[in-house]
Amino acid sequence: MRLTPLEKDESLFSNIDSLAPDFVPKLLPHRENEQKEIANVLAPLLEDKPARNLFIYGKAGIGKTHAVKRVLEDLSEYGLLSVFINCWLYPESKEILAQVAKHLGMVEPSIEKIKQRVQARPIVFVFDEIDQAKELSFLYALLEEIPKKSIILISNKPEFIAYMDERIRSRLQPQLMEFREYTQEEVKDILRERRKYAFYEETWSKEAIALLEEKVAEKCDIRFGLLLMREAGLNAEKDASRIVLKKHVEEALSKLSSS
Repeated sequence: MRLTPLEKDESLFSNIDSLAPDFVPKLLPHRENEQKEIANVLAPLLEDKPARNLFIYGKAGIGKTHAVKRVLEDLSEYGLLSVFINCWLYPESKEILAQVAKHLGMVEPSIEKIKQRVQARPIVFVFDEIDQAKELSFLYALLEEIPKKSIILISNKPEFIAYMDERIRSRLQPQLMEFREYTQEEVKDILRERRKYAFYEETWSKEAIALLEEKVAEKCDIRFGLLLMREAGLNAEKDASRIVLKKHVEEALSKLSSS
C-alpha cells in the first residue's frame, strides 16, 4: 500500500528533544549496575556524612555522563545538592569556580564564599571531561575547604589520575570505576529504547534500523547514534516520507562523515 506524503504540519518525531546529547532518559539500559555503584558511593551524604570520591573513565559515548546525571537527579528528590561542570567548556580554575558559584546562586566565585554558602550541607561536585582542565587548584581548594562532599571526576583517559599532582591525588583518594563498551546487542537495545522516546511507532523501515545499528555498533558511540537518528528523521521529513528509509540513514551518514 502506497503511503500518502507527510503533510507540512505533521512530523515523524514524537519528541525530537530526546535525541539531544544532554537529554537524560528515565531508563538507561545496561548501566543499572554502574548507577547502583555511583548511588552507593554517594549514599553516606544522605545521612549527613562525608562520602568517597569517584573517578569514572571509559570511551566517549558509552553513558558515563548520563549515568551520573541520572543518579544525581534521582538523589535530588532526597534533597542532595549537586554541582555539575563540564571542564571542556570551562577549563580554567577561575572559570570552574565561577560556574560552581553560579550553580549555588552566588555572584562572588571565591572558595571562601562557596564554603560559607555550602556550610556543612552535603554536596556532590561533578567535573566532566576533567582531563581538559588546565590546572587543578580549584580541586585542591574544594578538597581542603568543603567538609561533607563527594567529588566525581569523569574522563575518557584512565591514566589521568596517575599524572595528577601527588598532593591532590593523596587528598582525593578516589574509588575507580571503569565503564566498559557496550556489546552489539546492548547497542540495539539502547537505540530501540531511544526511538520509542523520539519517534512515533512504525516510522522506521527494517533496513534503516539495520544500517543504523550496524554503524553505531562499529563506533560504539551512542551519542553518534542519537545524532544519526535525528538527521535520518529530518531527511525523511524533508522528502515528506512517512517512513525513515535506508537512504535517509545513508544521507545522514554522508553528512556526518563530511562535517
